[in-house]
Amino acid sequence: MPYQIRRAAVIGAGTMGAAIAAVLANVGIPVDLLDVAPDRLTPEEEAQGLAVSDREVRNRIVSAGLARAKGSRPPSFVDDAAVDRVSVGNLADDFGVLANADWIVEVIVEQLQPKQDLMARIEAVRKPGTIVSSNTSGIPITSIGQGRGQEFRQHLVGTHFFNPPRYLRLLEVIPTADTLPEVTEFISRFAEETLDKGVVRCKDTPNFVANRLGSMWRAFDASYALEHGYTVEEVDALLGPLIGRPKTGVFRLADLVGLDVAMSVRKNLYPAIAHDETREILMRPSYVDLTEKMLSKNLLGLKSGGGFYKQVMRDGQREYHVLDLGTLEYRPAQPAHFASVDSAERLENLPERLRAVYVADDRAGRFLRASLGHNLAYAARRVPEIADSFAAIDDAARWGFNHELGPFELWDAIGVERAAKDMEQAGYAVAPWVNEMLAAGIPSFYQYADGARVGVYDLESKSYRLLRGG
Repeated sequence: MPYQIRRAAVIGAGTMGAAIAAVLANVGIPVDLLDVAPDRLTPEEEAQGLAVSDREVRNRIVSAGLARAKGSRPPSFVDDAAVDRVSVGNLADDFGVLANADWIVEVIVEQLQPKQDLMARIEAVRKPGTIVSSNTSGIPITSIGQGRGQEFRQHLVGTHFFNPPRYLRLLEVIPTADTLPEVTEFISRFAEETLDKGVVRCKDTPNFVANRLGSMWRAFDASYALEHGYTVEEVDALLGPLIGRPKTGVFRLADLVGLDVAMSVRKNLYPAIAHDETREILMRPSYVDLTEKMLSKNLLGLKSGGGFYKQVMRDGQREYHVLDLGTLEYRPAQPAHFASVDSAERLENLPERLRAVYVADDRAGRFLRASLGHNLAYAARRVPEIADSFAAIDDAARWGFNHELGPFELWDAIGVERAAKDMEQAGYAVAPWVNEMLAAGIPSFYQYADGARVGVYDLESKSYRLLRGG
């Protein structure tokens, strides 16, 4: 059947839900934004003489979510007209509006049972052919749709936006074995052409692509730093703009995400990937012990006023202190200095800069060889488990994490054969398909012309094919 999105509904008016509603409203689509109805009055509402049954009270939670999105920085909405396209309601009084939606997006608490319960309610009111999607960051979509009828499951798909959704290009689209191919194709094309998203089609596996890899990468990097005496500043300097990544690096990013949230993600992912040969990294004692000590001190990151970094005022000037990973005491931040980095930073070309530090016989070189060796090898071993194409993994890293180069582009920049030998020597298993590629005389994952990717190695044909633009 032909699909079109004339009206959408978003369930859940938290940070992500309201921002996703804004993404849709920004392109002219009317949106119904729903959230739960409160069951008691606030002191302010009591003082105003309001009743729990009053519409203003019933929509308090959803209205607050929309107000936060209106005042967000950077802005979620393009203009006031977009805001006006969002109608608010609650899940008790207004659930029937879902019958008018062509696309229903679920963005509620990241727990399986509430999502399953909501899907059962949606099934009772949605019109046939309506696409239903979940913005879950890692719960398998098949599990979310369990118990629903065939027609519902055929129109159920994962659509994982990244925060902030107006500005991060990545949209992970996750079909299940039941999802109709035309539903997957339509929502992917709509996201690319109308929402200006970069779509990565993922397998329905725990945490999908970006969060599966990101969780493992960050756990390894932090654990390696702790076990080899690297400071917070050193790690973030080595894994930031030096190699084409945001200046948040590892530890600033942990502060942004929240240490409690990151720990919860790792704990939930660990039992879900019992088959993963590398999963012990998620619960590495060095990093788990540090995180638990920080949580006990309420050092959660930005939201608690301090994590690995803490902003302080001294003599009227703002400065940053960092956590000493040995003493768990804050000290003034110190610039990281490595001879190889000081020299390489003069190189504007990213691959040249990367190689200069990667081969260096100093602490910077050793850290990069360990971090990139482990993490690039891990990414390769997840193909085709989490995605059919390694190019999709590169897209996910660039669009979701704002990396200039994805893991396989970094590997190309180092030299595939050189890096593979370093990985094997360090004990990081190289994926068989990579060894087969090298044995066939194919030296790189991509073909390049004037520094741009023009061809990509195809695992099925075992040869290069033209690369689709993106």
